Amino acid sequence: MRINKRTLYMFNSISALLAVLGITVFIISCKVTSWAKTIEQIKLGDLEIFKVHTLTINIFAGCSIILFILTTLLLLRTVRRNSTKVITVLSLILSILIGTYVILFLFLYQNLDELIRINHLVYQPKQIDQSTAEKIKLLYTDVEEIKINTPDNTNLYGWLIKNSSVKEAPLLIYFGGSSEEVSDMISIVDDLDGWSVALINYRSYGLSEGQPSMRSLYNDANSIYDYFSKRSDIDTKKIVSMGYSLGTGVAVNLSSERSTVGTILVSPYDNYSKLKGKSLSNALQLHNMFPLSYFIGESYHSIQKASLIRTPLLCLAGDLDKNIPIAYSKNLVANWGGEKTMKTMYRDDHYFIFRSGEAWNEIKSFLKVL
Repeated sequence: MRINKRTLYMFNSISALLAVLGITVFIISCKVTSWAKTIEQIKLGDLEIFKVHTLTINIFAGCSIILFILTTLLLLRTVRRNSTKVITVLSLILSILIGTYVILFLFLYQNLDELIRINHLVYQPKQIDQSTAEKIKLLYTDVEEIKINTPDNTNLYGWLIKNSSVKEAPLLIYFGGSSEEVSDMISIVDDLDGWSVALINYRSYGLSEGQPSMRSLYNDANSIYDYFSKRSDIDTKKIVSMGYSLGTGVAVNLSSERSTVGTILVSPYDNYSKLKGKSLSNALQLHNMFPLSYFIGESYHSIQKASLIRTPLLCLAGDLDKNIPIAYSKNLVANWGGEKTMKTMYRDDHYFIFRSGEAWNEIKSFLKVL
């Protein structure tokens, strides 16, 4: 029985599609197996199915590839000219490569948010119990417990450290890192003379309710600002937004949407999705083969807002910071719309803010001139 060219082309196209799927699932199963062996701390979620059914998937992949080779050989037998045969083979190979890459990318994109969430690659909530809050109240007499109810009826909890005896004190609002419970900062900012300091935990951090997301943190920061700007003991003309690491994106957004007199950023990034895309690619051993940063929802795209802010900036960054390389911080500072000062903490890593007296002297000097 002879098969006409049209039928053969159709059959070859179907086998090529099956080959793309086969190669794709084979690569995914091999990669998932590799992750399971070498990166035990990475949780895989729905991708675990590729580890469980590796043998079945590999058999399907092998059969698909064999079918594609056979149909391609049949197709080449119907092609008479050698030049046409070469073009046919090259076209099929290119189609396989492009198709496999596209499907791999779409598959990874589909699972990206889940991988980020279950591995706590953006938010790493640290909670405390009520007894810890009671101890803080006993240890620090100049600290007021704060509860803020947000427009979506979520309660945020934290503290106001009162370092000023004036009737209307200037206020520093601090936003912490991805794994920071802000009560750790009370003893550090307790001697920030002349400035009250607001330390309010993100959603699901400390005693705060809810689940964190970029949009909720942005809105919560505005709610924190609005709450304190209505208090009679706060000088509404002298409110400064300060962020560390993840919190720099929140601080930048607040300064772009509310009237702050200045901004302090410690270990900031220009675009969090670019940073996380690179770290995720490295963690999953993808070697930057896919543009992950364009599809990470929690983008905190600070550089887009930096040029719109006209108030002064103080940026502190460690030259040995591996979490947020100093180049990211410099890029953000270069695009700042107002007066800007960048101080490099030499021979310091990502955590200098918790131990460096030099860094806090820079912060105190900056606050004095505002």
